[in-house]
Amino acid sequence: MYFYRAYGLNLSSVLHFPELIAIDESPPDVVIRFGVVDRSRFSQINLGMSRYIGAHEVSCFWEDVGAFSVRDGQEIILDPEPNVEERLLHLPILGILLAVILHQRGFLVLHGSAVAINGGVAAFIAGKGWGKSTLAATLYGRGHHLVADDLVLVDLKAEEPPRIIPGFPQLKLLPEAAVFALGDHPDTLPTLARGYEKRSRRNIERFAQDSLPLKGVYQLAKGSVVAAQPLGLQEAIKQLITHTYFAQGSPQLLQGQPGGVHFQQCMAVIRHVPLYRLERPHHLELVADMAQLVESHLQPSTL
Repeated sequence: MYFYRAYGLNLSSVLHFPELIAIDESPPDVVIRFGVVDRSRFSQINLGMSRYIGAHEVSCFWEDVGAFSVRDGQEIILDPEPNVEERLLHLPILGILLAVILHQRGFLVLHGSAVAINGGVAAFIAGKGWGKSTLAATLYGRGHHLVADDLVLVDLKAEEPPRIIPGFPQLKLLPEAAVFALGDHPDTLPTLARGYEKRSRRNIERFAQDSLPLKGVYQLAKGSVVAAQPLGLQEAIKQLITHTYFAQGSPQLLQGQPGGVHFQQCMAVIRHVPLYRLERPHHLELVADMAQLVESHLQPSTL
């Protein structure tokens, strides 16, 4: 078994994850193991993907990849297809399946990226392809610490304001973003898996080790100039809920009592943390101007 730490949890795994921070053997909070997943209960969600949601279990199936089951926030069961590339298994495990683990444990999970600046965290939320990882990478390249990419874990159980628990030191970047933000040649970075354009960029040099207070949430959007506008209450509620991890892709997880808890968690963030619309024209070179604007918001005198 391999042992890792991510999002404040100790993981034991039958698979090796170079993306994660390895630790000495420790009692695990989450176990990743092989097993048999009941495929008779799946309902098709879209082409190539099926899902089952139960009271204590969420199971997913991806064609040509395999079936997976997440149970009680404590284990991820792997039932892969024969001869599947192991790196292809990493994508759902470190993405939606880990997000389900965190959701089952009662955390609020945002779809975004996060960077630590002057002891506070800036989180970036947006849909796919809006440049969340690129902006985080640009700030990392300017000397700041990466906190999370793809899954941003908000801890509302401890102190106020909400705190962000670090994920793991990897950025997923398109080749042109890796060149622009970090000066990396794409050929020096591994692809996420065979056939994927995005690269895996490990960022162990400056990775946050402890939870930090969330100081600003930025919704990325297109605009005529680089600018940050504070969001009013109704728009802040809309944007934050929209960009939680399960609001669009898996709304069934937010029905009934979990939906009420989810709404209250979002409201707790909005009560304590400013939300902004961060705009720029669709030009990659202007991401540096966005980074400077975020830095100005998180100067020590403003925190």
